[in-house]
This record gives sequence, structure tokens and C-alpha cells, in this order.
Amino acid sequence: MPQAALRTLNIYEENSTYTIFDTDDETHLFTIRFTSRSAPHMTVIRASDTKSIVGSAAYHAVKKFGVSKASNITLKFLSSGVVSLNKEGGFFSNDKRTMRSAALGQVYWNSRQVNNPWKGGRLETSFMKLVDASGKALVEYKDEGHTLKRMGVIEIGVELTQEGLDEVVVSGMAMLSEEQTGVRAAGPR
Repeated sequence: MPQAALRTLNIYEENSTYTIFDTDDETHLFTIRFTSRSAPHMTVIRASDTKSIVGSAAYHAVKKFGVSKASNITLKFLSSGVVSLNKEGGFFSNDKRTMRSAALGQVYWNSRQVNNPWKGGRLETSFMKLVDASGKALVEYKDEGHTLKRMGVIEIGVELTQEGLDEVVVSGMAMLSEEQTGVRAAGPR
């Protein structure tokens, strides 16, 4: 994202729960909880109000050659209904997912994975960006797990409505948790 971020969301992980704070790193915006028992597998709530559900994600395992290699992700936004986060590419491609939503339109998440020595050499997403149909980067995720304090940041380079911000957080965290953990129906490890 060539321009400076208009807003930075700070992401922390503790006890299989993600918390997201605003640019000031003090204003609690979202809490993300996971369950492997039943769908939805990921639920995003506004701050710590358990009744204020913003959206959710369900992971559906896809088997290739008898091995679970990927998952389809179904997102449910409170404001705009059900949206699929569709994987593109062939068997060895897992770095691009597209979606069409009410607030963001046709967009795709693109990611890069690296070997993380801090977590037993597991492959993790170090960088993701949300790109519009013209190829313009709207949002970037940067891993900061190596700092042992903050998991990462989401840098937003465009003005977003609250609905747009909700869609960015739900879709981005759904993709991030699926790719980072390799778990198809559970939370972070």
C-alpha cells in the first residue's frame, strides 16, 4: 500500500481469543472467538459485548486426493448476509480468496506464507492484502508475532464505513486464522 495508512488496527492473541484495538492501541473494537465443535467456527463481536455480533465464519474442509488441504469459508455479516470467501488457483495455490460484499464490492485477499521460527517452524501468513477489482491495495495485514507482544496489524489505506470495517475484520481474520493455523474448523493454536 504506497500511501500512508489512514487507520491501523492492532491485533493481540490470548487464550485462543483475538482482540483488536484501534490506532490508539487503547480503544477495544472487536473480540474474535473460536469453536471447533460447530459452525460458526469464528464469531466476531464488537468490543466485549457478547450480544453485538458483527459477523461469523464457518470453515468447510475440502479434500484433495483424500487429504484435507483447504477449506471453503462462508462468512455471515450482520449487515449484508452470507458471503463466500472463494479460493482461487490450482491444487498448490492457497494464497488468493475472492469475495463480493455489500460494502466492499468485488475484492480479494492475497497472502504470503513464511516459516515462523517463533512457533516451531510452522508456516504462517506474514503478509496479506485486500485488493479491489482494479488491483488497488485497500488493506494490508503485517505479522508482528516475532515481537511476542502484538500478533500483527491491519493497516487500512482507504476510508471505510462501519459496515466496510466490519467486513474487513471478519473476512481478514477468517482467512488469517485458517491460513495461520491450518485448522479448518477451529481457532488459533
